[in-house]
Formats: sequence, structure tokens, C-alpha cells
Amino acid sequence: MERSVQSRLKKIAKAYDLTVEEYFNDIDPMDKVPARFRDSAAVKQFLKMSSGNDGRRAIRFFLQPRKGMRFLDVGSSADLFNYDHGRWASTYYGVDISSALVKAMRNVAKSRGIRIGGLEVADMATMPFDDGFFDIAAVIGVLEYWNLSYCRRALKELHRVLKPKARVVLDLPNLKHPDVVIMRKLEAYLGRPHATVDRDAFERMLLRNFSIDRIDDAGAMTVYFLRAKHCAPLHNKNIE
Repeated sequence: MERSVQSRLKKIAKAYDLTVEEYFNDIDPMDKVPARFRDSAAVKQFLKMSSGNDGRRAIRFFLQPRKGMRFLDVGSSADLFNYDHGRWASTYYGVDISSALVKAMRNVAKSRGIRIGGLEVADMATMPFDDGFFDIAAVIGVLEYWNLSYCRRALKELHRVLKPKARVVLDLPNLKHPDVVIMRKLEAYLGRPHATVDRDAFERMLLRNFSIDRIDDAGAMTVYFLRAKHCAPLHNKNIE
């Protein structure tokens, strides 16, 4: 993997590690955001809309988690609790580049008696799972940090670990939505600057290995509801 990607991975991981540290020290990460911006009506409205449950319900309804299924949560293992993934009938597996977040989630899962398949420190382009391992997957709040080249490798790797016709939900910033500017400013203040990916190019790339059931453009994130087109190819998981 090229040096620029490695550097960006470390930067994003460090930002999320810091968020975990601040949480356990009762520090509000929003304190780093300038008050004039943070306290504006537009930002308050954006945060209120972002915390709604409609998106969570849509994800669960599409994925249809059932007992015996393996569910992959890519890049946001805090959603084990934020989205109540620990309560799903499917078996939870998570990957995240933040070692602090993975450690915290392992500890919380253990303390609450929540049985999971595993939580691993890994990035989306190099996941430690066998070919065709998962029945369903979610990739929420991940790809906005990466350029098209990295997204290509990440989607190829995602496809590799999925079973044929596996259902997947993933999102990408909706550049036509007015709230995307607010979202990007907030993320930048938190040390997590976004990359810009051309939507048409992304969708052409997406269609190589996935079919699109539907697209939700209602919010600052474009949400794709997908199915893996065919059986994941049998190749070494570390080959890009």
C-alpha cells in the first residue's frame, strides 16, 4: 500500500483513538469546534437529524439479520451499541482502524455479556477473513475519507469476504446536499478530513461486483443498498 494511504490511515486512526480517550476522560470532542460554528442553528439541526433512528431501521430492514448469519460491520465498531447491532440475531464481527475503539468495544461487549464473533484492528482494504465468510455487511461512515483508488481496493476486498448475493449497505457523502458542507467542516475540526470521490466513477466501480437495489439521497450521505453479484473470487486476501 502506498505511503500516502498509510499516512492517512494513521491520521484517521489517531483521530478516533483520541475521541475514545476523550470519552473516558469526560471530554467533549465538540469543544475543539469553534463555538460560533458549533452553536449555529444549522449545525444544531444537522446533529439532530444525524442522530435519528430512520437510517438505522432502514439498514436493519434491508439486511434482515437472522440467527446463523454472520454480519460484518466495517469501520465503525462503536455501532455495535449505537445501532444495537449486539441485539441482532446475526453474529457480529467488526473491523476498525482505531485500536483504542476496538479495545473499548471488546471490553464493553464482555462487561455486558454480549456474544460477538470478533472485533479486529484492520482497514477495509485488508480484512482478516476467509473468502465468502459473511452473509450481510454494513459500511457506514468509512469511505468518505478515501480517494477512488483506495475505494476500489476496499470494495474488492469487501466483495471477497461476502457470500454470493450477500446484502450490503454502504454510504458516501452526497455532494449535492447542503448539509455535506457542515458535515465536512465538523469532521475536519475533529482531525478527520474527507476526500472527494466522483459519484459517477464510484458507481461504475461499485457495479463491477455489486448490484444496486436502491439508493437513498435524502440526507448528507448517499446510502446504497446492494447485493454481491456473484461468489467472491478465490484469491489471497492480501492481494490488491
